[in-house]
Amino acid sequence: MGLLCFVAISPSLGTAVAAIGRLVLYLLALVLLPLGLKGIPQDRKTITTLVLIACAYMAVSVLWSDVDVTSALLAWSRHARLLTIPILYYVITSESQARTILKAYTYAQVFVVLTSWLLVLGVRAPWVTALHADDTYAVFGSYLEQSISQGVLMALLWHQRDSIFGPRGRNVAIALSCATLVLTLGFLPGRSGYMVVLGLITLAVLHEIPKRYKWTAVLVPFLALAIVGATSSHFRARMMQVSTEIAGFTSKTNTDTSSGERLLYWQISGIAIAEKPVFGFGAGSWNHEYRRLENGRAIPGSLSVDNPHQLFLLWTVDGGVIGLTLLCAVLASLWWYSRKLPVPDRLSLQAMVAALVISGMFNSMIYGIGMGDFFCIGLGLLAALSATGSQNV
Repeated sequence: MGLLCFVAISPSLGTAVAAIGRLVLYLLALVLLPLGLKGIPQDRKTITTLVLIACAYMAVSVLWSDVDVTSALLAWSRHARLLTIPILYYVITSESQARTILKAYTYAQVFVVLTSWLLVLGVRAPWVTALHADDTYAVFGSYLEQSISQGVLMALLWHQRDSIFGPRGRNVAIALSCATLVLTLGFLPGRSGYMVVLGLITLAVLHEIPKRYKWTAVLVPFLALAIVGATSSHFRARMMQVSTEIAGFTSKTNTDTSSGERLLYWQISGIAIAEKPVFGFGAGSWNHEYRRLENGRAIPGSLSVDNPHQLFLLWTVDGGVIGLTLLCAVLASLWWYSRKLPVPDRLSLQAMVAALVISGMFNSMIYGIGMGDFFCIGLGLLAALSATGSQNV
């Protein structure tokens, strides 16, 4: 139990700790699974099967990869971070254990948020290790990663408000959820985090709206954008910067900006996909194809980047439409499984899947250490919750 709680808090404490946490989980699985595995939990059999097929397919793609075997296998191991999801719900032995570990996962993020608020107030805690922490208010990793994880935390605190701090902690959970929302949109510069927050707010509102008026949920993100834009000069400036960078890329192919680099990554990824749409170029091939096709348009510093900052394009370049389909099938199976859970757990799991999809449109989630572990551990913990209140293991 102590080891699993460490695994749960590890993604919140920086990439080095996240790597150690994943190693602990895999070693724990090697010990426990041969001793206690009685069969595949039937209500999660589809998730497990699809994860195994997706990881197996990306492993086979090493055979036709454009890079050397060592590099291809390293890239495959990053795609195979998906294995964390079923491993977690195999080694967790009861509903109560799953909820305790979920609390550890959430409390670690709350610790990060409270530390960020100290930075906002001008107090730098001794455990802060992030670069430029005084300007970006990030604690352990980058502001981009923290803004995304905070968006997830906001939703978890809201949906689990009646249980996460005990029966009397509802108001505490709501207050922390609101504080996380204000911190993310008002102070952190992570634009991907803004999109995650707006998406998860829309999802939460969609649940509350009566069925006949659910169509009005499409107005929520626009209304939220208008409110935040009117009240936060920081948010307004960051979004205006995106507009300027996109215009610079469109008119002058300027790639010397964050948005310009991403647009070039995506453009070249599309060209590569058109060349080998079905099977892709093999695990680890994205950088090889990027360097082959960039034709002098990339800034020198971006030539070593190993992913297109877009999860679905990465899986399509490496694994073709087959790889993309398998990844989407895994996410869809998690969403489908959530329908069996009690409402707070269902909404929490759906929020986690939605956050991964939204952030994956702008970053290669799962593939990266830290955030990849954050999402896979979170999904595994929420999938460990069951409608019957006990694990079928």
